[in-house]
Amino acid sequence: MQTVNIEDVQPGMILATDLKQGNRMLLPAGSVLTNKNIAVFKTQGIELVQVVPSGNSDPDEESIDRAFVYARDYFMFVNHDDPVIMHMFDVAVYKLALRLMDGWRMPTHDEQHVTALDDMRDLFFRDEGTIEDIVDAELKVASFPDIFFKVKEVVDDSKSTAENIAEVVGLDVGLSTQLLKLVNSPLYGFPSEINNLVRAVALIGGKELCTLALGLSTIGYFKDIPPELIDMRTFWMHSLTCGVFSKVIAEQVAGVVPEMMFTAGLLHDVGRLILFKKMPYSAVQAMLFARGNFIPLVEAEDVVLGFNHSQIARCMLEKWNFPPALTEIISSHHAPGKSEMKKEAGILQVADNLALAVGIADGGMYVLPGVDDEVWDLLEIDAESLKNIVDKYDFQIKEIFNTFFN
Repeated sequence: MQTVNIEDVQPGMILATDLKQGNRMLLPAGSVLTNKNIAVFKTQGIELVQVVPSGNSDPDEESIDRAFVYARDYFMFVNHDDPVIMHMFDVAVYKLALRLMDGWRMPTHDEQHVTALDDMRDLFFRDEGTIEDIVDAELKVASFPDIFFKVKEVVDDSKSTAENIAEVVGLDVGLSTQLLKLVNSPLYGFPSEINNLVRAVALIGGKELCTLALGLSTIGYFKDIPPELIDMRTFWMHSLTCGVFSKVIAEQVAGVVPEMMFTAGLLHDVGRLILFKKMPYSAVQAMLFARGNFIPLVEAEDVVLGFNHSQIARCMLEKWNFPPALTEIISSHHAPGKSEMKKEAGILQVADNLALAVGIADGGMYVLPGVDDEVWDLLEIDAESLKNIVDKYDFQIKEIFNTFFN
């Protein structure tokens, strides 16, 4: 935390603590400061502001050049004439250059490949089994945790109180603990600690808390993915990153529920996990094909399997009786223009690309699939607003990651 004189505060800085005047909240911790904020603070007589330290110094030219060469292959399939996409590329290069200055070694092309194991066995050969066959095979051996449906039942009851909802959520100690950690994280930035579920329901809302519970419950479902197929910590880090970006973007788009978008981001690749369980050999071959040919993973899946993880997700979520809106958003984020929920699916598409872009600096290995041109106008996102989105993400992600994985 760094204390800065109001005259030295610059737009883009991030508040490290809640800014109050007496008992009145002016701006919560985690907010990205704007010229308007700074002007208001001056009129209110604020003299000192606590901000998040800038951290590393800017990367040197050599590191930027190396990062530029490495990152550009991951942006082969995007619109290079789009200034927002190019700002996304700049973010990826900058973060990667900082990692290089810290001593991170870029993986070689060979190191990026996984080895397909000879003892992997798919449920079907290509063109033999359908998407529904794959999903039905999964449902025969496992069912979704019923805590979510218990929560949903009480939320849907118009007579339920915050106490009723909290009581049902509290039936799962692990889930309620994680929910409280999430509510107290920078994702919300409440000025004081929320120490019980009743207050969490009152502040966030029953349906919103239920949506968060759904996302957290689903993480617990997928615990038996073979580690030789995928590092689950890395998988969930990408998913969590997508969730944070989705919520940050949703907060600036009218008519969109941020909690739903966070959960959609968290679960956007859930179809891949079903493939790992039922079609492991083909799933690995699709990964190899995507990396070897530098094409988006979703396109590699279409080539290798004849379908992709978004289609698997739709079938699975429908059979699990997920909320239809959430199912629609998750399963259409690679083609938001065809979705019944264009705005929400567009947010998830942007968030997924941003998660892949910042993930390059952490060893991410998949080409960005790109963002439909009309999505930027639909969401009213330009290069400057994208910068603010990334700044908010940077402030939130470390603590939220610890909430999930420590």
